[in-house]
This record gives sequence, C-alpha cells and structure tokens, in this order.
Amino acid sequence: MTPTAPLVRIVHLSIAPAHRAEFEAYVAQKITVVAKQPGCRSATWLRARDGSYFTYSEWVAEEFLEDYRRSATFAEIWPTLKAWFDAPAR
Repeated sequence: MTPTAPLVRIVHLSIAPAHRAEFEAYVAQKITVVAKQPGCRSATWLRARDGSYFTYSEWVAEEFLEDYRRSATFAEIWPTLKAWFDAPAR
C-alpha cells in the first residue's frame, strides 16, 4: 500500500478592520483546538502586512481534513469567522 502524501491547506482570510482584534483573539484560542483534531499535524495563523490573514494547516491525508470539516468543532468555528469577513475566503 502506497502511503498518502500529507495535505497542506492555506486559506486567505480578509477580515473587516473593525473586527481584526476580535478575530485575532478568537483564532489564538481556536487554532490549538484545530491542531488537536485527528489527523492534523499542525495548524497556525499568520497576519499579512496588508492586514489580511492566512491559516496554514497540515493534515495526514485529505480524509482527515474532510472529517474535521464535518465536525462540530468546524461547525462552531467557521460561522464565527465568516461573520467577520469583508471578502470571501480564498
């Protein structure tokens, strides 16, 4: 059986300036929750010079990411983040 290659996921998030401090506080708490999901090797977030953000996560395989995306944890985190967007995630 051939081992599957790990999956790296990078998401660009554009957050409305009025919500950036709130976003940063929330993500600082929740990124460790994401990193502890089954199959997640690591998760972090970065702020770009233009004030936008990136999440960077590494997964053992795509099925682990998909399991996370169907989880109660994702169902809590994603709608909270989306409320602060000023453009769609990429």
